[in-house]
Amino acid sequence: MKNDILHRLTAARPAHLDPDRPTPSPVRGEELATVMSRPWATRTARATARQRRVGRPLVSGLALATATAVAAVVITHTAPELPGPAPSATSGSGSQVLLAAASHVEQQPAGSGTYWYVEEHLGSLQKIPGKNYTVDVRTEQRYWTAAAKNKQWSQLLDLGARPATKADEAAWKADGSPTSWNLMGETVTYAGRGEIQHDAPGGSADVVTMGDLPLRLLATLPTDEKALRKRLFALVDKDYNAPEEILDRIVVDTAVRLATTFPSTPALRAAAYRLLAAEPGVRSLGDVKDHTGRTGYAVALPSPHEPAELRLIFDKSTGLPLGTEKVATRGGDGASKGEVRDYTTITSMKWTEEAPPFDTDTEDPGPVSAPDEAPDPKPAR
Repeated sequence: MKNDILHRLTAARPAHLDPDRPTPSPVRGEELATVMSRPWATRTARATARQRRVGRPLVSGLALATATAVAAVVITHTAPELPGPAPSATSGSGSQVLLAAASHVEQQPAGSGTYWYVEEHLGSLQKIPGKNYTVDVRTEQRYWTAAAKNKQWSQLLDLGARPATKADEAAWKADGSPTSWNLMGETVTYAGRGEIQHDAPGGSADVVTMGDLPLRLLATLPTDEKALRKRLFALVDKDYNAPEEILDRIVVDTAVRLATTFPSTPALRAAAYRLLAAEPGVRSLGDVKDHTGRTGYAVALPSPHEPAELRLIFDKSTGLPLGTEKVATRGGDGASKGEVRDYTTITSMKWTEEAPPFDTDTEDPGPVSAPDEAPDPKPAR
């Protein structure tokens, strides 16, 4: 029997969508699509640590909206040979830039190893209530994936919060340089708490989210983008009871994971790029820097069910993803139009023989008091 997505979303449903209340159906459909379209990648340390995860060990592809922030991406359609380096956004359309990225990424060596290791730095930009500055709430996520065994290990670390820009740093200093903030009932600290959770296969906190793709199926997926879309839709349609437009969003978000952090072969990663290129509205953003200062080129894709634009930054020479951003396309929810709301920076992605440093689970003990530590003197990024 298919999993009923509407039942899975009951706990996360806003009050105005309660079935006993007279809500117009277009609003209900848009809300459901918004919840279903958000990938898992970025989240604050507090929200992630409190999420209780149970089920079979899977690679996470799409999480419940109550525990997620953002990561999204778009890539190209076909891959003819292009001479020289990939074009910048100023020399081609979004599709042409993404086409070059797909062409380059499929030429990368496949590599091998026991574990596929990914390390991501995640940021959520939060305005401080009653103040005139924003802090970057930072976490780090590490994943070790043993695709042959259909297993994954994960680790979450709280890296602390920092003023988001130099202007925010000046306002923070004028506020007395506080070392902790209360954001929606949770304490965020400058110092951070280090590791707050790790998850091993077979433990009490194994990951299960909607839109996941069992690792054992990776080797069976086609490397033609049209065939890949058809296969992913069939897998999603088999497992979930939802309108076709919602299933399409799950397909797209699964393709995002194939394109970015899944242990995909170069050919499969390129196929996922091309699948995503069919999404409407893709455009080139030109040469950019990611949140570690690395230079790349970027493309953008509008999100159909929320006021945000999804962006992916590519390495110019390899076509591999450097990071992602979600940018507000209109004001609201504490963000102004054009502001970065969340971001993910991929700092490591490789095959390795080095095993995860743990084989049991730990859980976040919950909110802690802010430590009496002076902030380090390093300026904001």
